[in-house]
Amino acid sequence: MLVGPLLGGVLLLASPAVLPAVVALLSMIAAVSTSGAVEGPERSPASSSLRTGWAAFRRTPALVWLIGGLAASNLATGLLQAAAPITVVHHFHSSTASVGAVWSAAAVAFLVAVWVSRRAIDRFGIWRVGVVSAAAATVACLATALAPSFSVYTVTVAVVMAGEGVMAVVLRTLRARLIPAQAYGSTLAVTMLLVLLPLPLADALVAVVPASGLPHLLLGCAAVQGLALAGCFAGLRQHQDSCEPCRPTVPAPREETSSSVGVL
Repeated sequence: MLVGPLLGGVLLLASPAVLPAVVALLSMIAAVSTSGAVEGPERSPASSSLRTGWAAFRRTPALVWLIGGLAASNLATGLLQAAAPITVVHHFHSSTASVGAVWSAAAVAFLVAVWVSRRAIDRFGIWRVGVVSAAAATVACLATALAPSFSVYTVTVAVVMAGEGVMAVVLRTLRARLIPAQAYGSTLAVTMLLVLLPLPLADALVAVVPASGLPHLLLGCAAVQGLALAGCFAGLRQHQDSCEPCRPTVPAPREETSSSVGVL
């Protein structure tokens, strides 16, 4: 996360065609190295598994609210990432390498936020931390669209990613609690697909909207993100019982007869 953005900026300086070529090569290596056949009698077609996961997803209202919030958050992050090169180069007249510096600073903020989030959740509770991080990410996203200088833009992007880091811990913790155990793998796959759908949509929006309209696009997306996250946490609070961690049931002690007590 720290080296990647800087390396991307260096590759852009070398040639605009080098960066997508390297990304494609790394993606191919990752796909080949992680692929493998599923063995055993429990192997089932992917379509059947996705149908099972989709059915479990629809039967869990709290999970629907949560995935809606995650999807809106990913849309905002995707727009911010896709628009960053245009914003930095055309609006602030900085070099392409500066884009890597922005995301390196954001990566540091993200990692620190993730490291702090568990302590904050233990001290203040998952709901307070989630609401505060969602508000911080939304306000910072609005500020990013209105940033008057490159330094302010860098700070606001870092705050956005810090808020996203804490929200990632909060919402994924809740997601792990909400997914039914009997269909965990298939339901998790469905939720991941739904959460990732906004990313190509964000790229398409940035490609269609002219550079002068990107701040307005970010403002609108930040507003949508704020409304979606407010609805997400309001919906989750309505199903608070299902969001609580499962605790193992301790069997009640048996009443012993006088003879058994004497033996003990």
